Amino acid sequence: MESPLKNCVAVVSGAAGGIGLETSIGLAKRGATLCMLDLDLRALENAKASSSALQDAVCHQVDVSKAEEVESCVQSIFRAHSRIDILVNNAGILRDASLLKMTETQFNQVIDVNLKGVFLLGQACAKAMVQKKSGSIINISSVAYRGIYGQSNYSAAKAGVIGMTKTWALELSRHGINVNAIAPGLIETSMTQTIPPQVKTQMIKNIPLGRMGQAKEVADLVAFLASDKSSYIQGEVISINGGFLI
Repeated sequence: MESPLKNCVAVVSGAAGGIGLETSIGLAKRGATLCMLDLDLRALENAKASSSALQDAVCHQVDVSKAEEVESCVQSIFRAHSRIDILVNNAGILRDASLLKMTETQFNQVIDVNLKGVFLLGQACAKAMVQKKSGSIINISSVAYRGIYGQSNYSAAKAGVIGMTKTWALELSRHGINVNAIAPGLIETSMTQTIPPQVKTQMIKNIPLGRMGQAKEVADLVAFLASDKSSYIQGEVISINGGFLI
């Protein structure tokens, strides 16, 4: 495989599984130096061991909702490499409940990780990118921004990610930094495995392609946005959902 990302340093949050792990593998195979972030260090180390492409990756345990942890982690990465070229904001959690049943704790937990975490990591990495006058930030949103039953917190966070993406694109363009978002639909990950089978079956019926997406398909799109081939794409939200939103 060609190495279009050779000499690039990539930071991927939520890298212990699913889209984050496949993204880490995909970027590493394209030559990037990987810094994998996750709250669960054991899962992160197991993820690293799952692919030979990640043998040189460095694992960082970090709670993306904690400003001091994010700042310390990013500073450590910058000290080690003197640059950060790619950020994939992928960390996310679910705490589903309908409006009438959702607790304030459930709401806050999702907003803290899925929205505040994107802001904190994006801000810290952008400061490093500005010094080099280049970089690519890819925020993982979701089709849930349109509204999903039982996901007031998740939908609000993912819609917020899109708003931040477009704002950052306006602010960071003059620094040579591209900022875009990806909005996946129903993707086979540990997160979607918690969906009741009957609900999942009905959701698949509403997908024109008739199947769930694979994490690698999202990862390939991330790799494209991280490369020079997408240099004129700025502030966009690219949906990858099998036609779910047609």
